[in-house]
Amino acid sequence: MAEVTPVRMPKWGLAMQDGTVVHWWKEVGAEIGEGDELVDIETPKITNVYESPQSGVLRRITAQIGETLPVGALLGVMADPSVPDADIDAFIAEFQANFVPGEDDAEGASALAVSTVDVDGRSIRVGRAGSGEKIPAVFIHGYSGDMNNWLFNIEPVAADRPVIAIDLLGHGGSSKDVGDGSLSFLADTVVKTLKALEIERANLVGHSLGGAVAARIAADHPEMVASLTLICASSLPGTSLSEDFLTGIIDAQRARDLKPYLEMLFADPSLVTKDMIDEMVKFKRLDGVEEALSKIRDRLLADADRSALARDLGKIPSATVIASHTDQIVGSPDATALPSSFQLHWIEGAGHMPHLEKSSETNAIISQSLRD
Repeated sequence: MAEVTPVRMPKWGLAMQDGTVVHWWKEVGAEIGEGDELVDIETPKITNVYESPQSGVLRRITAQIGETLPVGALLGVMADPSVPDADIDAFIAEFQANFVPGEDDAEGASALAVSTVDVDGRSIRVGRAGSGEKIPAVFIHGYSGDMNNWLFNIEPVAADRPVIAIDLLGHGGSSKDVGDGSLSFLADTVVKTLKALEIERANLVGHSLGGAVAARIAADHPEMVASLTLICASSLPGTSLSEDFLTGIIDAQRARDLKPYLEMLFADPSLVTKDMIDEMVKFKRLDGVEEALSKIRDRLLADADRSALARDLGKIPSATVIASHTDQIVGSPDATALPSSFQLHWIEGAGHMPHLEKSSETNAIISQSLRD
């Protein structure tokens, strides 16, 4: 039988078990290029476009709009026009007859192996994916987030190299003891985590608070940083943190009170799902979370850490900065005040979370910044 390629339900993030087809961007018979927008898929976390992993002709669509399917299920089929329809039909019939949900869920390189690392008596949750000899990429999330914030970014990076995603202290599955809550303390913990994992050099990718932590590491330990990518990072010149957001996340106790603050993260507030809100409510109910977030907030707003980092940015050899003009959380960096070696990229149509809202553009920039 000539080559026939299945288009399968992807796995985005640790918790994704299934997805719902929202919209097909291509019709049967269309020529598809690698990276073309193929189909919108809704998950409990967010709706995102699935981009074609290769070029070809879309010969069949087997998943209809509104249909919810498990990870790994068949969405469609790509093949050269020369492949007979009978071969396409036979391929689909065989696939559907043999597919077992959960047995082969197409996780591939994006599958995170989650474990914990002990650092000075504190537990740090880490996720690891990918393999190979290239310098690993280390993802550091933002304020009130966790490693799942990278659900659209880990797979393309892990296809090429090892990936480590870290839950900062006070967040996710890590200890809620944040020490003094300073950037230096959080950065030092990340450095010790990497050393415990026997990682001597890494490509750091940080978002928001995680961006400031990554920049602090690069300034204090330049020998450990192969490249630095800062996504809507706090503490850059020209940015200004939203106290309303930081405090609102802490104070809101009910889903309806929390929703407006989560909507501030996105250019399109409809991307905030019920599951996203419910997960944040559950997280905030964990012992020590509000105290941890409050300590970090107070340090961020006090400006001492911010000023110290601003003075030290010149110690960083180079960085890739990704920003949005409509970021309601940290605002926009001042391009004229950044070190000349920093390259600034604007993502249009996104808010504070371009790695979720505009993952394709963001992933392309991240990939270009990584060093081998």
